[in-house]
Amino acid sequence: MIEILLIEDDPDIADNLQEYLQNAGDGEWRIHISDNGRDGLELAAQTLYSLILLDIGLPGRDGFEVCKSLRRRGIQTPVIFVTARYSEEDVLKGYECGGDDYIVKTFSMAQLAAKIKVFLKRYGESRPAAVTYLDLTADRNERKMYLGDKEIDLQPREFDVLLYLMEHPERLISKEELLARVWGAESDAVPRNLDNPIKNIRKETENSEAMIVTLRGYGYRLETKNDKENKDKKK
Repeated sequence: MIEILLIEDDPDIADNLQEYLQNAGDGEWRIHISDNGRDGLELAAQTLYSLILLDIGLPGRDGFEVCKSLRRRGIQTPVIFVTARYSEEDVLKGYECGGDDYIVKTFSMAQLAAKIKVFLKRYGESRPAAVTYLDLTADRNERKMYLGDKEIDLQPREFDVLLYLMEHPERLISKEELLARVWGAESDAVPRNLDNPIKNIRKETENSEAMIVTLRGYGYRLETKNDKENKDKKK
C-alpha cells in the first residue's frame, strides 16, 4: 500500500481528491487527510509517506512553513503544492522552501494523478525493497516477512504493523500513530484493535533477536532482547 498525505483544510476538496486519487491508484494508494498545518507537519514528521500534497493557506501553519520545517528536519519526502495561489512569487517561494512541484487549483484531476505516478515511480526506485532489523527482514514488494531465512506467517495488517516498527526501530511508537499508519487516519480503529496483531507478531517472532516492548497506556517499541535484558537487570 502506498501512503500519501494530503494537507488540505477545505473538506470538500479533500474528500473529492481522496476519492478520485484512491480510485486512480487502483486501490494501491491510501490518502490520509490532515486539515491544518500543525497536525499535518507532525504526521509528515512521524510517518513514512511516499508523497505529500500540500495546500498553502492552512490554519495553524501555512504550507510554506510546513515544507521548510520538513526539509530542516531532514525529511525528503516529495512535496507537491496544490493551491489556489498562482502568482509567480508564490510559485518560486514554493520551490525555494523545498517543494518538488506546484499545481494551481482548479486543476485536472487526471493531470495530478499522472504527476503523482511520476513521483511515486521516481521515489520508489530509490526506496529499498527490503527492510532489515537484526534477524528480521521485510520484503515490501512481495509482502513477506522472514526470520533469518525462514518465512513467517503474518496476516496483512500484522505485516504492516511489524514493517512500520522495523522502519522506526528502537523508537517508541504511540498506538495512535500506528493505527493511523496501518489502518488509515480516517479509520474508526481503536487501540484495542492492535491487541491481536501484536500478540500474533510476538508469537511468530518469539525466537527472534528482536522483540516488541509495550509501554502500557502509550504504545510499542521494537528493540533487541539484549537491550530489554540489560534494562531489567538495572531495575
